[in-house]
Amino acid sequence: MIEIAEVDPHDDAALRAWHAASLAGGTAGRPAAVVETFPALARSLREPGPHLRRLPVAAVEAGTVLGALLLELPLTENRQVAQLGIAVPPEHRRRGVGAALWAAARAAADGRTVFQAEVAVPAGQTVATWPGALFARRLGFASRHVEDHLRLALPAAEDLLDRLAAAATGRAAGYRVVSWAGPCPEEHLPAYAAMRAAMSREVPVGELDRAAVEYDVHRLRAEEQRLAATYLSVVSLARTRDGEPAGYTLCYLDRKDRSNAKQDDTFVFARHRGHRLGVLLKVANLRQLGRHGAERRWLHSWTAESNAPMRAVNDRFGFRMVEQLHEYELAT
Repeated sequence: MIEIAEVDPHDDAALRAWHAASLAGGTAGRPAAVVETFPALARSLREPGPHLRRLPVAAVEAGTVLGALLLELPLTENRQVAQLGIAVPPEHRRRGVGAALWAAARAAADGRTVFQAEVAVPAGQTVATWPGALFARRLGFASRHVEDHLRLALPAAEDLLDRLAAAATGRAAGYRVVSWAGPCPEEHLPAYAAMRAAMSREVPVGELDRAAVEYDVHRLRAEEQRLAATYLSVVSLARTRDGEPAGYTLCYLDRKDRSNAKQDDTFVFARHRGHRLGVLLKVANLRQLGRHGAERRWLHSWTAESNAPMRAVNDRFGFRMVEQLHEYELAT
């Protein structure tokens, strides 16, 4: 008999078994999958922050974890939303495990009326053939936003970076770029927080029911402190010669994942666009990755289908699409 139960994040053996099932189900058939490592996940569950509640739930039979649910409940913005990930290893599928975990998600959703889930469809597959997409559609979910999952081989070629920087420098005259790894220097903190808030307001979300995250210096500092034990943040920021903030780019290095780096935001204020700052920022950050993440083999980035300017920037660096990320939604 299949039993559904929340996993105690402080029970190391139980959490590891849950994570192993999540990993097996979430990466099956996805050669370019990049996932949260156990140390990063465990820390987020054992030391939760004030803005998000994360619940790990397992489907268990005779001591074996057949499937894993991670339910995320925003506690400040987007309190109407429940975000979920369901993963079932291939050998346990077609037994109702996913449906049982979906029922558990609805029961634990604390009155949320909008459910959202990500489904990564690898190159060569479509939503009409991929098991995760088919499962989401059977439950009544619809794809509301699509991003390309892109990957770049590391280290980036220095001659390419030199050429891109040289081509961008003329257009970016009047701007300077500063870079750091780890916490944001105090002198840049207000500008960086303002840009993170602006990025959240302007990032493409398609038809998703999703409000912006309102960053300020206190929220940003708290986030940095929580992530520092498991991730190294690598940032490059552009300012005008007069000090006005213009744009930034941010990558994360999971301290236990020696193969992958994750590109998070790249953002330029509208009034500063057209100066190739996106290129200049990415060049600076790729050079930082060469210093702080030299053993990494891949940089992963996710770019909305509708974001033509950033797609053009990524093309210049040689990013290649490996998956499409569909964000599914169901309003109840």
